[in-house]
Amino acid sequence: MATLSFGQGSRTVRTSGWLETFRAADAWVVAAWGAAAAMAPGTSELSRQLRRGALECGASLVAATQCEKAGEKQGYIERARARLMEARYLLYLSRRFGAIDSRRYKTLSVQLNRALREVRARASP
Repeated sequence: MATLSFGQGSRTVRTSGWLETFRAADAWVVAAWGAAAAMAPGTSELSRQLRRGALECGASLVAATQCEKAGEKQGYIERARARLMEARYLLYLSRRFGAIDSRRYKTLSVQLNRALREVRARASP
């Protein structure tokens, strides 16, 4: 068991992968935010979309850990998964438009794939 603390209180959750999921998603959010900040001029909308999706992914996972109802929890997990799936296309566009270089694209893709695997593992069958 691990205790995750978010704001006003803390919540004890089973470490059946949730902590690993949060860490992978958090690493993705931080990397995406950094990449968005370093994007080439003229790509501000793409940068904004990447940041927005990354933050929504992280926030959705935190919300999922706070839910008691399985249906609500799965809804938040699905929202996080959807944001990660959208990020794939945003990364692709960023590379195509020259907003990020190949090296950063590869690093971000690895982090995105790890976060996606972890989020999928939290979804109910």
